[in-house]
Amino acid sequence: MAIRSLLFGTLDSPDGSGSAAEPEHFADLHLDQVVRAVVRGDAGAAAPFHRPLRDPALVEFRQRVFRDLEDPVVREVVERFAAGMDATRRRREALGRVKHAPQAHWWFLEIVLDHAATVRGLAEGLEAAEVGSPGLRALRDDVAEHVRGASFAGVRERARRLRDRLGEIRYDLLLRDDKIAIAEHDADGRLDYAERVLATFERFRQGRAPERRPEPPPETGLDHVEADVLDLVVKLFPEVFRELATFCAAHRDFVADEIVRVDRELRFYLGYLAYLEPLRAAGLPVCHPLVSATDKGLLARDVYDLALAAKLVEDGGPVVVNDMHLDGDERILVVSGPNQGGKTTLSRTFGQLHHLAALGLPVPGREVRIFLPDRIFTHYERAETLDNLASKLEDDLLRLRAILDRATPDSVIILNEIFTSTTSDDARTLSRAVLDEIERLDVPCLWVSFIDELSRMSPRAVSMVGTVTDDGRSTRTYKVVRGPADGRAYAVAIAEKHGLTYTRLTERVGR
Repeated sequence: MAIRSLLFGTLDSPDGSGSAAEPEHFADLHLDQVVRAVVRGDAGAAAPFHRPLRDPALVEFRQRVFRDLEDPVVREVVERFAAGMDATRRRREALGRVKHAPQAHWWFLEIVLDHAATVRGLAEGLEAAEVGSPGLRALRDDVAEHVRGASFAGVRERARRLRDRLGEIRYDLLLRDDKIAIAEHDADGRLDYAERVLATFERFRQGRAPERRPEPPPETGLDHVEADVLDLVVKLFPEVFRELATFCAAHRDFVADEIVRVDRELRFYLGYLAYLEPLRAAGLPVCHPLVSATDKGLLARDVYDLALAAKLVEDGGPVVVNDMHLDGDERILVVSGPNQGGKTTLSRTFGQLHHLAALGLPVPGREVRIFLPDRIFTHYERAETLDNLASKLEDDLLRLRAILDRATPDSVIILNEIFTSTTSDDARTLSRAVLDEIERLDVPCLWVSFIDELSRMSPRAVSMVGTVTDDGRSTRTYKVVRGPADGRAYAVAIAEKHGLTYTRLTERVGR
């Protein structure tokens, strides 16, 4: 029985969905840090985070799954399934290290039965829970059909019968000196003197001593004596153990590919929800954004850099939230202000929102309405290396040319402090040319720049500025707000803070 995808709502995932490469913008936006924390070392689980969507209906499909999983009852059902699948993987890996065939076959049988219970538990749990999303309702129906299917039910029933037969085996262990022998069980107890001895010495018992059992060997395997005993039992009951060996050989791949995919897709949801838990516990807002493939406007209230917030919450530090919006024909946010005042953080937030929303994930913010781009292009400063002998200006120009050549009207562009290695006049001229290209493309853009007048070069650009306190100390607030760029005013504030204004210098020289 085929099971519909929890990511795409179809029976088959799109080509390449399981092996998508990390997007170029990931490192610039620190999304690589987010995904590493979400997948927790399972590199194969990262692929779904590399494939943003452009279909608003599919984004909503995932959002509705997330809403269901925010119900503790539903989440417990799928977490129990995920834990069972993880146990199956670990036990199969351990089984590969067991060289003694009879005990390996017994463990294999137990793993098969426990896995069957895990899958049945998912079917029964989803049936009992209240799920409203099309994704989880389809999963509920498909897994129930899978459990009823001849293949799954047949393997489970055969495994149960085998375990029952093995459980019925009775034998007597005969010990003499340092010799061990196995015999068919003496049902009448004629040869069993244990009960007689215990009864004889019962009156001398002074309390039950604690039972001392040796520590089990690694991987809970049998030691060599126990393994030898099991070999003797196999010789005594060859038929049932032959059937067990045949069962193991026939069902070596007992975990269905569809169930493996369900587990992988559920981890996409569960891993991200687990990542958000500390942020929610700290009071930070998270929301399901409204998305569009045509409306390039932006509304983002109380948003923040997800990667930075996770670190700050872990360290007990405060997280500053900001607002952004693009209305009507506005397309370009030009961000200026003091160094280390939150400008680059805001640019990463802008990019993260677009990527996370396009994955169908809850995003860091109280309210978000956002465009679904075909690509996100970023230009952040790169560390100089011996492999790149171009000047910084040349590198800026080459990278910008590559971005503008590949960008479409459905793309998003993020530029962070470009042309800082040339003169102010040249930077203005070059920025004007880039701005014209961005206007022509009609793309949403956030541009962090030291050029104050950049926001005044286009009616489609709006200015945002990093703020400082007005208490005379010019302390950075990390709040970035809409307002006219005024780098000169900030420079004066800094000069006052350090006693470097003309008046203060004159006073000091005259002393």
